[in-house]
Amino acid sequence: MRNRLKTTFAGILFLLAGTATPTLAQQSELKSTVKIATSLAQTATAEAPQQVRILPVDAAQFQVWLQEKLPHVKAKAITSSSSITLTNLKPGDLAVLQQSSLVKYIDRAHIQAKEELELKDSDLSANSISALHARYPELNGEGLLVSVKENPFDTTDIDFKGRIISSPAFAEVHSTHATTMATIIAGGANSTPLAQGVAWGSMITSSSFSNLMPDETAGLKANQASVQSHSYGVGVENYYGLESMAYDEQALAYPELLHVFSSGNSGSATTETGAYAGIAGVANLTGQFKTSKNSLSVGALDTNLAVGSLSSTGPAYDGRIKPELVAHGVGGTSEAAAVASGVALLVQQAYSLIHNGALPPAALVKAALINSADDVENPQVDFKSGYGNVDALGAVETIKQNRYFSGSVAAGATAKFILQVPEGVQQLKVTLVWHDAAASPDAPTALINDLDLRIQHVGTNQVWQPWVLNSYPHPDSLNKTATRGADHLNNVEQVTIASPTSGTYELQVEGFDLPEGQQSFYIAYEYTGGLAWLSPTSNNSLIAGSTNRIRWSSGGTGTARLAYKPHNSSTWIELSGSVDLKQPYFDWAAPDTIMMAQLRLTTNEQTLLSPEFLLAPVPKPAITLNCEGQVLLQWPALKNVTHYQVYSLQGRYMQPLQAVSDTVAILSGPEQEASYLAVAPVWANATGSRSRSVTYNPEATLCYIANFLPKQLVMDSVLFDLDLSTVYNLKEIALERFDKGTYVVVQPKALTNQTKYKLYDPAPATGINRYRARVVGLDGQVYYSQPEDVFYTQRGFVQVGPNPARAGEEVQVIAHGEGIVQLQLYNMMGQLVHSSTDGGVLKTVPTAGLAAGIYILRLQTEQGEKLVTRLLVQ
Repeated sequence: MRNRLKTTFAGILFLLAGTATPTLAQQSELKSTVKIATSLAQTATAEAPQQVRILPVDAAQFQVWLQEKLPHVKAKAITSSSSITLTNLKPGDLAVLQQSSLVKYIDRAHIQAKEELELKDSDLSANSISALHARYPELNGEGLLVSVKENPFDTTDIDFKGRIISSPAFAEVHSTHATTMATIIAGGANSTPLAQGVAWGSMITSSSFSNLMPDETAGLKANQASVQSHSYGVGVENYYGLESMAYDEQALAYPELLHVFSSGNSGSATTETGAYAGIAGVANLTGQFKTSKNSLSVGALDTNLAVGSLSSTGPAYDGRIKPELVAHGVGGTSEAAAVASGVALLVQQAYSLIHNGALPPAALVKAALINSADDVENPQVDFKSGYGNVDALGAVETIKQNRYFSGSVAAGATAKFILQVPEGVQQLKVTLVWHDAAASPDAPTALINDLDLRIQHVGTNQVWQPWVLNSYPHPDSLNKTATRGADHLNNVEQVTIASPTSGTYELQVEGFDLPEGQQSFYIAYEYTGGLAWLSPTSNNSLIAGSTNRIRWSSGGTGTARLAYKPHNSSTWIELSGSVDLKQPYFDWAAPDTIMMAQLRLTTNEQTLLSPEFLLAPVPKPAITLNCEGQVLLQWPALKNVTHYQVYSLQGRYMQPLQAVSDTVAILSGPEQEASYLAVAPVWANATGSRSRSVTYNPEATLCYIANFLPKQLVMDSVLFDLDLSTVYNLKEIALERFDKGTYVVVQPKALTNQTKYKLYDPAPATGINRYRARVVGLDGQVYYSQPEDVFYTQRGFVQVGPNPARAGEEVQVIAHGEGIVQLQLYNMMGQLVHSSTDGGVLKTVPTAGLAAGIYILRLQTEQGEKLVTRLLVQ
């Protein structure tokens, strides 16, 4: 009876699928029993595509048949799958393939993948990653390898220094998108603290999405890649095809590898095929591979913890829950998938440190991630956010606190596990996950081995079933809140109990329908209760004078009062008298001052105090001197800051270089070999946020004078702009003019704390004058700028050259005055032969087509001054 019900539901979806199979007319004409992908079904009797993928019944026999029936078709086996790619197809070949008894399924061939949006706003506090880093600093992904499958990332990026595993994919041109995704996952924060990735200590490599099938399992195993991140799509596809099957097969062949896919950025799209065809905004994942059962698909949340309008949603073609998770992704689901990939690495590392370096099964990692996720959107599970928002700290603590079980069960048998639930628990959550066998591409539903999860209270015998969704293809059904019931579609099942009574509970996993025999599984569980601070943490700094988002754990209800106080103060300063706890964050416009501070969240039941943290501004350093063995790193002073820490890139990461009490760091000896430098303020033994890193090039000379240029090359007053890189250790500056074979001072200038100066010659000579700037150090060392020539003119001055000019030759004009000048050229008959305006330093007048003779050139400046001169054309 159970199997009959399951088959009946599958049949309903199959009948509703519309164009999911060829029409009856086509089937009759082709006499075919071969299943074909939706995207190919309607082309069976039309012009065929040039290439397809097929799943053969027997690969060797198919190759013999192909050589006999379609000898022009080229076949290439796919090493990561049992499928074969066929190329060089001609019209009518697809119909022949459909009639072959040696072909199980025909799928579309490779489609060019596209990256799915750019990074807009990375925030590691959004998924409790900052809190995780603070509580478990040893967890950074070290010892693990993540593969980023799309275009290659930039291997010269200093945020990956020393952690890149070579790959043939790097032969292609790198992309900004891939570099951004790699940074979110594993960035080392060398260029800026904002470039810190989730698993910033992990090794990283690239794989090309020019092949949408899984990479070779042997290669992934050899490199010990444990997570592969996929942030790309191929357009809306919602069916279980050869790619989906291949990824599910690989999950069984390499059970420690977790594939993480972005759900896609087509949330407003309407699928045209399958059971959900024509229903706007549902079932629009961007790639059939994302509907695989043993992977994770991840949607995106905006800054308000709402699913982004463009985030692709489920269900999968057969009603399964997709995406399973969401994460912070202002830039789209690419970013969200990268975040989830990084968190998966930290979960793996937490397990590995406990189990002597062994990697956990990916099904356990998946269970930990799903079970710890924070509920968003509709209560419990839904087709937009899946099981909720990734909680990195909760997922890792599932492993570290050993809150999981593993087991296996046979058909008709039940595996049982005991939980002792303590008092005061707000919610008990339990999630069952198993890696299911790959389905046949023609299966109406993808689930093969069906397990059932239940929780039973031992004392009362009360039973709780999993949350299930209504997958009937109608908007009203798909948007309904989850209800409890048996789940015969998904290989993930979750049961929650709100405010459970303390006592003994039994977790029961029944082998409902197991055609392949024994099925292994993993169960994760957690107890939630009370509020907890997520950000700020004790080891991170908030930015003074900026808006900072502070966060606490989700799940609270009602309102609270939020306040802060400086260290050693007894006065709390209120930030809000009514914070909605359902929105677990607050944007604080922090005062522009440096201090140690603490936050307080007060409800009717409890008072929650944050760790003390540093509130400080961020320095803005620059290399201000690189001259004759002396190198200076300098920055504007920060108010009330008396100490700073200078960092340099040493090995893989930025490391402390020197501590200073001034706003200048003098580099000497080996320190001058540092290529990247940064600065952070220090206050009360706490260190604030590092600045962006500045690049230091030992070969780039900078001897105080950064810029020395005249206001204009032709002018009636000589005025220069002088920009100094620093005034550190300087005692004087001056403007010098070359006069009778030597330079003489024409204007000494008083030195101030400023680096920008105006220099002026009160008595220049008419014509060309040459100048230079001079600066003198406290040690008497003199530094000069490059020489600059200025043509000085007096009022009424105008000069034309060449004069005489040959006809057709361009004449240049130097004239007194600034800005745009109107030029008019008249012949001796008073006829206007040329008129133009010119704002250049040297004005030009064309003579092409002019007869030989004398011409009158008139100029009028923007100031109204009129100048006249003669021009002889020969």
